[in-house]
Amino acid sequence: MKTIGLLGGTGWSSTIGYYKLLNELVAERLGGYHSAKILLKSIDYHDIMLNYGIDHDAVSQVLEKELLELIALKPDCIIICCNSLHKYYDMIKSKLASDIPVMHAIQLVADHLNDNGQKKVLLLATKFTMEDGFFAKILEDNDIQVEIPNANERNKMQEIHAELMHNVVTQESRDYFSTLIANHKDLDAVILGCTEYPLVVDHDNSILPIVDPVYLQAVTAVNYALD
Repeated sequence: MKTIGLLGGTGWSSTIGYYKLLNELVAERLGGYHSAKILLKSIDYHDIMLNYGIDHDAVSQVLEKELLELIALKPDCIIICCNSLHKYYDMIKSKLASDIPVMHAIQLVADHLNDNGQKKVLLLATKFTMEDGFFAKILEDNDIQVEIPNANERNKMQEIHAELMHNVVTQESRDYFSTLIANHKDLDAVILGCTEYPLVVDHDNSILPIVDPVYLQAVTAVNYALD
């Protein structure tokens, strides 16, 4: 079994979900007492969060440093446990001088949508990710039409995200997302473009099919690890 490297702590509440899911997928595949071989590099996310959309160089420098330290531990593949950081990974990947495959969340989403004929989607993500447009651009480059919530909805989502970063999950938040998704019921799918959103959105409260990058990254990494 190959070793999966996680760059986590981004935030810590969703990193728990990655760890749990990877182990569940390996156990499902292999049975017995098998579990995933994981290297977790959990970082202090505070300075990155403060600099999203403000100082791209600062975020890029932190990400490059942390990824190089993870690469030095020699995992066989890498998951970056944060969708927003994929913007900066694309900016610095040529500097890493590494052939270790990175399970790129956004490209995996694009491939999944095209494989399933889902061409019109709702993107739910952090305020930065929705307004910066890097996630939507990759999808649009893959012939997928993307809608995002309006400004007031994005602000409310950011308030909920701040709670989720501290693992505060409420029924009010679940209900808010359920209503928001229902208002876009004519689309083909909803993308959980923030790794904390699976804490409040699931198949019980979403009228639309869910595309979860966390799940796609985990499945791809486990398939690679067990190949």
